[in-house]
Amino acid sequence: MKIEEIPDEQVLYGECCGEPKSFLLRALRGVVGSAALLFPLLTIAILIHVVLRYVCGINFVWLEELHWQLYAYLATFGVVFSFIRNDHVRLDLFHHRFTKKDQSIIETAGLLFFVIPFSTLLAWYGFQAVGQSFSIGEHSVNEQGLPFTFVVKLALPLSFTLMLIVALVRLLEFASAARQAPVSSMSQRSLNQWGKLKLGVSVAIVCAVIGLAWRVGNIDPRYALVVLMFVSFIGLLFTGYPIAFVLGGVAVAFIFVGYAADYFGYTLTLDHAGTKLYLGSAAGFVNRIYGGLLRKPELVALPMFIFMGLLLDRSGIAERMMTAMQQIFGQIRGGLAICVVLIGILLAASTGIIGASVVLLGLIGLPVMLQQGYTRSLATGTVCSAGTLGILMPPSIMLVIMADQASVPVGDLFMGAVFPSAMLAGLYVAYLFCVGHIQPEYVPRGSQQSISMKIVRDAICAILPVLALIVVVLGSIFAGIATVTEASGLGAVGASLLAIVHWLQTDKRQHGKFDYAAILREGWQSCTDAFALTGSIVGILFGATCFAFILRDLGGDKLIQYGLESLPFGPFGVIAIVLSIIFFLGFFLDWIEITIIVLPLILATIGTFDFQFVDPALYERQESFLAARTQANTLWFCVLMAVCLQTSFLTPPVGFAIFYLKSVAPQEVKLIDIYKGVIPFVIIQLLGLVLVFFFGEYLVLWLPQYIYGK
Repeated sequence: MKIEEIPDEQVLYGECCGEPKSFLLRALRGVVGSAALLFPLLTIAILIHVVLRYVCGINFVWLEELHWQLYAYLATFGVVFSFIRNDHVRLDLFHHRFTKKDQSIIETAGLLFFVIPFSTLLAWYGFQAVGQSFSIGEHSVNEQGLPFTFVVKLALPLSFTLMLIVALVRLLEFASAARQAPVSSMSQRSLNQWGKLKLGVSVAIVCAVIGLAWRVGNIDPRYALVVLMFVSFIGLLFTGYPIAFVLGGVAVAFIFVGYAADYFGYTLTLDHAGTKLYLGSAAGFVNRIYGGLLRKPELVALPMFIFMGLLLDRSGIAERMMTAMQQIFGQIRGGLAICVVLIGILLAASTGIIGASVVLLGLIGLPVMLQQGYTRSLATGTVCSAGTLGILMPPSIMLVIMADQASVPVGDLFMGAVFPSAMLAGLYVAYLFCVGHIQPEYVPRGSQQSISMKIVRDAICAILPVLALIVVVLGSIFAGIATVTEASGLGAVGASLLAIVHWLQTDKRQHGKFDYAAILREGWQSCTDAFALTGSIVGILFGATCFAFILRDLGGDKLIQYGLESLPFGPFGVIAIVLSIIFFLGFFLDWIEITIIVLPLILATIGTFDFQFVDPALYERQESFLAARTQANTLWFCVLMAVCLQTSFLTPPVGFAIFYLKSVAPQEVKLIDIYKGVIPFVIIQLLGLVLVFFFGEYLVLWLPQYIYGK
């Protein structure tokens, strides 16, 4: 999830590829990493539940609750595991430009002011919540549910206590390593010039922010703190510190800022009641995380889809699909690029993991296209765009999180994204087909070898199992047969079986025998990789939840509502402005932060607009009409936002897909080649966004209305 392959701080820590130097950290990694066993346990629990419910007609409520309780420990301990392995997402745009001394200061300050305060408060108030739950004998609201609710509540304080221990150990080790780090070879003159540039830019930004905050503060003094909080977060991201802890650290810092503003009378006036923030406000973090992130059954699908995707990727099944499709489509003009897009569609619908898809397509498809004579820009642009289809095409991890934040059914959002994602893939194919005929020198024809029945049979055998898995997972959701949690568990079971069969066949073919120990190692590595990836995503969810909690307490939602309602452009004009802002934010921020922070703040306003998606004559009561209109607006806007955010993977300077591909591309492929290559596909994505904007009633809302009759 990181742009740089081996950040400098890993060298200082003595870490490479997640290997801690300290014996204590290695021991903690082993202990915390053992929680990756929760992946197969959760998968088995979901499978048993599905069999009992749909085969035997038995539904155990306690077994259904066990799913999200296992997920609670999986998610929280995954955050710690990612922190130990240094796998948390960070914006490394300028990190490599900093001197070793600057990096040392950033890492030390991050631990002191972000990780340690954030972890301390979550652990402290988390244990208080556990004690209160134990003292009152809290149990499930369902009579047949699990007793002892305090057991699941222990997950949060236990994990962040471990986080605090890791942070303290790392702080001591980093301070020791930083003193022994070699002096940078950069000349003092260059250092001085770079320092002056940083100082000048910083002063200009601070002055601009203070002026903007003063201007906004004339409306409500708290709104000035909203501006300062959001700008502080944006600025601190460019230090390169992990985004999850920047979010959490800024949230904690502005508790003290709000309290100080009240104390000195800035926000506490006759007209305004002040922020009312104090240290106890952090107790709201625990309630929000537990009630909003760890107790929702829908979010159980998040690690399950990640586990499913990594199994298909690590087992070599996806690579086998790519090889088989190359033999069929690589012999016609532009066919190889179209093959990459088609494989990208299958990977999107089966894995949904952008990094894995782009890297796989880059390793398998890019060298073949370059060897066949494709221009570097077209080849790299095709790989990047095809690899990012997974962020939009169901079952998308982003759509799962959006559905949670927007309080809409995941199945409805999945169904609403089917036509837009298919349309976008179709636009890619149409573009490549046109390029092949208009500029044939860009896509030379491949070999003229005829397609044999063996090639066709191999392609069918490679694609059919994955296609069947996709049909089972999405079909069960769309048909209303299974919940998203149950479907994700079935997907993980199916991917596990496919991976085991593929590993057995590979061992038999290569070694003449079955190497069960190697299969266990591969399976365990898939669990730990999924564990770390889940932790890096959930860590951002934790930090963003706390950030949004304080931002709302300061009046951020009201400020945004006031700003949107003040725009003189009408409902569609307001949506266009919001999408433009999201598109701009996508140049610098990851989709997770934008989704968690921005989406809840603007949905309240967008839900009240009348886009005439719903006919009021169909409803007898005004309340029913307003609820239907709000849901239709929310579904349409979430899909619009998802299409818009897909561009964030391709837009410099932060576009993750660009750097994923650059890390595995041949030496002759330059970064400028990838930048040139993605430009046409960004334009295509914007065209798709325009089509969804104007024809959302048909592209987004028609399928859920047709299937569900609502």
